[in-house]
Amino acid sequence: MAFHDSPPPLTPTPRDDFRFRMSPNEYTGDDGLFLLHSAIAVGASHDSSERYPPPRCHPHTREVVFDIILAWTANTLHGPRVLWVHGQPGSGKSAISQTVAEYCAQTGQLGATFFFSHGQGDLSDGRALFPTIAYKLAGAIPELRAPLSRAIQLSSSVLGQPLEVQVKKLIVEPFKSAIRHFASPVLIVIDALDACDGPEMQHRILTLLAQLIIVHHLPLCFLLTSRPTPHLHATFDSPVFRKLTTRIFLDNFTSNADVRHFLRSEFSRTHRQLQNSTMLGIPDPWPPEAVIELIVQKSGGQFLYPATVLKYVNDGAENPDERLREVVLAAVSSASASAAFTPTDQLYHHILSSHPDPAALLRILGSLVVLYAPLSERDLEMLIGVSAGAVLGTLHGMRALVDVPDPDPTTVSPHRVRIPQESTAEFLVDIHRSLMFWIERGKYHAMMVRGCIRYLLAMDSAEYIDLSSYQYVRRKWIRHLAQATPSPELLDDLCELRFLYSRVSSEVQVVVAWLKVRSRSRPLSTYRAF
Repeated sequence: MAFHDSPPPLTPTPRDDFRFRMSPNEYTGDDGLFLLHSAIAVGASHDSSERYPPPRCHPHTREVVFDIILAWTANTLHGPRVLWVHGQPGSGKSAISQTVAEYCAQTGQLGATFFFSHGQGDLSDGRALFPTIAYKLAGAIPELRAPLSRAIQLSSSVLGQPLEVQVKKLIVEPFKSAIRHFASPVLIVIDALDACDGPEMQHRILTLLAQLIIVHHLPLCFLLTSRPTPHLHATFDSPVFRKLTTRIFLDNFTSNADVRHFLRSEFSRTHRQLQNSTMLGIPDPWPPEAVIELIVQKSGGQFLYPATVLKYVNDGAENPDERLREVVLAAVSSASASAAFTPTDQLYHHILSSHPDPAALLRILGSLVVLYAPLSERDLEMLIGVSAGAVLGTLHGMRALVDVPDPDPTTVSPHRVRIPQESTAEFLVDIHRSLMFWIERGKYHAMMVRGCIRYLLAMDSAEYIDLSSYQYVRRKWIRHLAQATPSPELLDDLCELRFLYSRVSSEVQVVVAWLKVRSRSRPLSTYRAF
């Protein structure tokens, strides 16, 4: 058995001397930055390959919001150092963050980015935030490299210490050691803060950001985006943040004109690209203006609904014009049938209903909903017990809901499948919205535990193991178990002696404790083979 993994992308540029020197006055190498890389969330940055293709604002849309943000970045030296952009799902928060980050990276003002993602391992773990920010700042500000690297090399335990210690050692002290005049504050973008695990962690993060500005006077400014949750509102309404923060509520900037421009541009691009194939004979302009107006009306000035329509139409599985006709018919019929569902929920129902094998589709979607980090389709197939090629085959035609990578024979890197929109996962786990497409998370957590057990038992005979997938299984199977719904099959697998003997004592204790808790609600004797 051999581990297979591609080396992580390293921002630090190699230097001539990587030797560790005990004297902090002599140390100039980058050893500490390589240690720091092990603690960062690689997929959290705006330019991470794991986020490709990232959401961006469509050209000539969101111009008012973008101008306000750029005006804020230009005046942070004498104005509020925090900008909170908040809005409902589908209001375009991540697209705005991405567009601003790319623009400010070109102008040289960007220092670091972190895009949180709900339930996605490191991307939802607040403990990864400050190591990642420090690592990216060292790449953007060369003067920070030596003091940051030295601090970690001399005390690598800081990577496991509380956030407050990390901020002091990884950000405050390196900035104090760096001799540089900053003409304007360096921008740090933190997207989807509400996707960070837990209100308490979110409050700690905001408190530390305020201290960086108020207490330590660091030349930093922060663009933060989130949903307008009550606990975040409470924090931003506190006296400290009222002085530090300016706000943009995106729901006040809904624009049918932006949505209309977005639709016309994207539909025109589709027609232009496919006019000699699937769109042959379809007159231009396409579609009729009445269709665009119907979608605009359904959008409510937000981009989630029209973006999902375009993904469904442009999936490549069928003729775009035929798929658009389906969407229009579904929209018209649902409008006259019931107002119980939002237009986006109605669209989700239509897309899911179009699949020929709903049970197979839900098996894969359920696993994607409960995953703590994206996995390759190859390892996902093993964990959920389906044949090779079944994941991509089943998700054919579902690109409106799932990021499905195109097969690339030129690379050996595994393709990872994920549900990009948190709103899609929220729909699937809400029985009142998804109805027959409801995903009961406990059932799929149990499925993942059984898959992890199979994975671990098969390691000895495997030709190679993808290191990232092995680390996921090794670290996360206990978390899946904590959320799993008991079943006779799961209990049989947990009591497999070969599996139990391969686990460390702490893991065996977790299994025993889990069995005891579950037995209180249902006698173990009622389970098969127990």
